[in-house]
Amino acid sequence: MRNIPLPELMRQYEIDFEAPAITPPRPMASARLLILGCSASKASGEDLSARERYIGPLWQTLKAADPHEEAAQVAYLSARFGLGNARGKMPDYNAKLTSQTADLMIERGLSGVYPIYKQVHRTEAARLRHLAKRDPLRTAAGEICSMMHAAGRPFQDVAICGGKDYVRVAQAHVAELRDIGWIAADAPVTIINDGIGYMRAQLKAWLTAKP
Repeated sequence: MRNIPLPELMRQYEIDFEAPAITPPRPMASARLLILGCSASKASGEDLSARERYIGPLWQTLKAADPHEEAAQVAYLSARFGLGNARGKMPDYNAKLTSQTADLMIERGLSGVYPIYKQVHRTEAARLRHLAKRDPLRTAAGEICSMMHAAGRPFQDVAICGGKDYVRVAQAHVAELRDIGWIAADAPVTIINDGIGYMRAQLKAWLTAKP
């Protein structure tokens, strides 16, 4: 087989290397951010996302009002796992957000590493067993950075929904996110905190509001 010069190959196959590349636009995720407190009610099973794992009333409202995950990107706020993308995997666990835990989370800020584990082990074997089954460590900064990247711009609208301690932690994180430019300076922040019926109605109203 004879060697064919590259210009001849380009002529035969009508290849124009100087033409601008045509690539389909990457679909962007919503630039609205919902920070939703975790729920005590959880689905059982393996390899569930946080959105699938949490089945409390507010999470039920979220799934009913935004079944296709188009109205907003959702971040969970968990006493054990901190602030993270609700699309990420969430193990089954049991941890309550107390006022003291909330204070610690605010102190740790966006760069705090989660999950929080007890670090004292009686034996070396116990420490090694703990490390072998420990969930991957993560930070709120890393989780929210990837969500903002998916939106292609800083978040333009924010809602915080949960109990008073969840709201306290979320407000501190939102202030940090605004300071570093990941939430727009003029982005409104809606706080949803009251009786459960009111919260469900307000959450639905925020999710279904036209941007």
